[in-house]
Amino acid sequence: MRFSIKKRTQFIISYLLMCLTALIIFSSCYKDNSDQIVQRTTTTKQFKLAELLEALNLNNSNLKETVVEVQGVVEDVNYLNNRSTIILSEKGQTDVLAICDIQENQSLLLENLKQGQVIKIKGILKGSLKDVILLNCLITN
Repeated sequence: MRFSIKKRTQFIISYLLMCLTALIIFSSCYKDNSDQIVQRTTTTKQFKLAELLEALNLNNSNLKETVVEVQGVVEDVNYLNNRSTIILSEKGQTDVLAICDIQENQSLLLENLKQGQVIKIKGILKGSLKDVILLNCLITN
């Protein structure tokens, strides 16, 4: 079964329009602040992990999507799915955790971290369910 040139052209144009529409919809869904890079000079609000979780539980929505600095104890460093992640806890409490997605330029600092070490991390606060989520983090101490 052969298509005429006119039908083939219509098919190609329809296909390209569908692809363009899908691309526009996809890109508009993912426009948020999480792709901004956190820098050492970015001004932040500073918290201990338990304080930050308490502030979020009080529906302090003006903290979400802002850059915050959190102090906590290193529970784990992992490299799942080609992402570097630090899990922080409050000293003596493993039920309060922060999941910190680390910037790629922090790899040397990650290698020197030890479990139980107290550190400060600056990142974009995305929110919390049970754990606090921070993106584009950097180690500040």
